[in-house]
Amino acid sequence: MLKRAILIVQNHLKTLGILVLNPDGIAGSATHEAVIKALNARQNELSAGALNFSQERRITILLQLIAKDKNIDVAPIDGYWGPVTQNAYESLVHLIDQGSLPPNWRDDEPSDANPHVWPRDRGSQQEMRDFYGQPGKPPIKHVTCPWTLRLAWDTNVRVSRIGCHAKVADSLENILQRIHAHYGEAELKRLRLDLFGGCFNPRKKRGGSTWSAHAWAVALDWDPTHNQLNWGRDRASLDAASYDFWWHTWEAEGWVSLGRSRNYDWMHVQAARL
Repeated sequence: MLKRAILIVQNHLKTLGILVLNPDGIAGSATHEAVIKALNARQNELSAGALNFSQERRITILLQLIAKDKNIDVAPIDGYWGPVTQNAYESLVHLIDQGSLPPNWRDDEPSDANPHVWPRDRGSQQEMRDFYGQPGKPPIKHVTCPWTLRLAWDTNVRVSRIGCHAKVADSLENILQRIHAHYGEAELKRLRLDLFGGCFNPRKKRGGSTWSAHAWAVALDWDPTHNQLNWGRDRASLDAASYDFWWHTWEAEGWVSLGRSRNYDWMHVQAARL
């Protein structure tokens, strides 16, 4: 069982005055005895025989009850760690760490706006070639970023301008100006939006056989360490309410977040439709 889940249960037991030991994330005999006492007090909410379940399942039941008390959907209270319990656990962690439940991300669907009529990046990528030219040889135009950037792989290096495809330069400049006006320098740094992972890179897609949008200089990466390629919204830092304005600003100009659209590669935003 996850150590953090055990800590949540132990802290709850300590709040109830049932557990005397300091929470350590290790489910020893004292923790199991305290769990039984806590469940005994709530037998009317348990299924028959729940107190005779395995120790791990009893801990899971108590975690489910804690979630229920916080109005987090976790039914049924059965001690099984399935997708519903996993989501409830993640919601509890968010509540403990952030002071609020996570936003309903499915209620905030990515925008379909495409005011610049960016091409689709599909199949043979012919639309990309027709619109942007050949990959690896884009006409580069430099856009000044209104806040100080640091290279994500060498934070001692400062970046003041971003080299991008000439066709997306005006759009990118507008986006950066709006974002800077909203957040300000200090907040952008706190959110790690000053960690720049690059734009132009003449390469194929990682894990794919077609050209990356980076090969046309129409994609940018942000804070790659905390938003890695295979991470979903359960781990990527850019999936948080603090970044809502960030994503809405990109999407208003037709840029696409792979994270918000496909739930992987949250670092990546591109001027190309999927």
